[in-house]
Amino acid sequence: MSARVDRKGLLQAWFSLHRLPDRGQPYPAFMLVMPRKMIPLVQDDLDKFIFTEDVFLEDASDLYDGLLLTGDQVDLTEFPMLLSLPSRLTGDPGTLFLWPRDGESATQMKILEDWAIAHHLIHLDGSADAAKAWSSLQLEAGWPVMGRDLEPGAMVLSQTGLERHTVSATKGCYLGQEVLARIRSYGSVKLGLRGLVFLDSPAAGILPPVGQKIQDSDGQTIGTWASHTHSTIWDATVALAFLDRENRTAGEMLEINTGEEVLTAKIIMLPFYDASVPAGRARGLYERAVHLFSRGQDLKAANLLEDAIGLDPTHLDSYEALGVILGRSERFHEAIDIFHRLEEVAPKEPMVNTNLSLYYMKIGNREEAERQRALSTMKQFGGDDPAIFKQQGASLKKAKIDEAQRKQAMFAEVLAMDPSDSLALMGMGNALSDLGEYDDAEYCLGKAVDEQENNSSLYLSHGKVLEKLGRTEEARDVLRRGVAVASRRGDLMPLREMEHRLLLLG
Repeated sequence: MSARVDRKGLLQAWFSLHRLPDRGQPYPAFMLVMPRKMIPLVQDDLDKFIFTEDVFLEDASDLYDGLLLTGDQVDLTEFPMLLSLPSRLTGDPGTLFLWPRDGESATQMKILEDWAIAHHLIHLDGSADAAKAWSSLQLEAGWPVMGRDLEPGAMVLSQTGLERHTVSATKGCYLGQEVLARIRSYGSVKLGLRGLVFLDSPAAGILPPVGQKIQDSDGQTIGTWASHTHSTIWDATVALAFLDRENRTAGEMLEINTGEEVLTAKIIMLPFYDASVPAGRARGLYERAVHLFSRGQDLKAANLLEDAIGLDPTHLDSYEALGVILGRSERFHEAIDIFHRLEEVAPKEPMVNTNLSLYYMKIGNREEAERQRALSTMKQFGGDDPAIFKQQGASLKKAKIDEAQRKQAMFAEVLAMDPSDSLALMGMGNALSDLGEYDDAEYCLGKAVDEQENNSSLYLSHGKVLEKLGRTEEARDVLRRGVAVASRRGDLMPLREMEHRLLLLG
């Protein structure tokens, strides 16, 4: 996946770029795959930068017929295709098959249509219903369509959600790089693309058209509408929306005034659906399960998490979330079984034994609960052999304490000169946390958050310390604020961990 941006970082077009097989030509050949209406714009744009006669651009859209196959792949080697290109135009993996447009083209298409019927595949032709279905597939994949959801040159690439798919950090310089790098490092865009899942599907036509302003229940403008559809994956109406910084936190609920009624929608990070790899689909099931869990549908959530584990047996978040849901339902023996399954996948993870200790205590097996607690402590210090644990544990613990004390002394000197130095407060808080001095650590991290309100990692550290102190409500509040900051800035790693900790905190 690739994008074309101008010097200001404004998105002109996005497409997939393919290196074609060498067929004896003296030069490499590439194919760009994009909507037909975007071809003249991209070709004119690239023409301006050709400074050697060895580069040729050609619109090849009239030279080929083809078929895009998405979903479960079926062998098409029986057909004489000229090209087969991997495709990510929907949430499913796919392949684009092309052959020369000539007298045999219609025959090939008829053979393929008959073949699709024989294999019970859904064939999207050129009808209006097929176009609507195709639009829904692209929307579920989280792809904003040029000319439908936004116009070329209307938005910075960072606003569209395409940056993580279309920008390489290793390819070298590109037009607009400075602007995009500055946004990523020092700020966030005013509007950013998110997904909206409506808790109750609205009547057809009630959502405003693309480009209209989104208003909350107080009549305040909070963003701009893009496309919407009924998602069979979520069994709900979903929409793409460009939302402002204060109203695009993943997991939060929005009260939206459509002009006819007020609707409740949940904000999610895109895509709505991604089955390109089993791990991606497992992650999608996990996200949907958390959504159902937040609505009190524990049984449906548990079933989706089981499906996620079936797709990706290494998806740790799904195991832990399923164990927690079972535990909250007081199905302690089932929760214990889940965490034992997780232990087989992640034998070195101490949190597995921490949870097992909790649930063994719930069923009254104090002896096993203590053993699991000891195992958790043991794994934190490098092993599960008691003899090695005693030897290495003391050494690692001493090294950790020594390092924390060194940092404590270093940051104390800085704070003596400037008590409000945010970096020193953060360092001192983390050092005190490592030393087990959680009250003082909480004070430092709380002050650091006040000084660095846009540092998402600080909220995570502060929330963890509040958890250690048993101040659960305050921890939830800090983590929620941290999720809002991480969502605005696109800090996915702390965002995921804070979302997960909020789930575990109920």
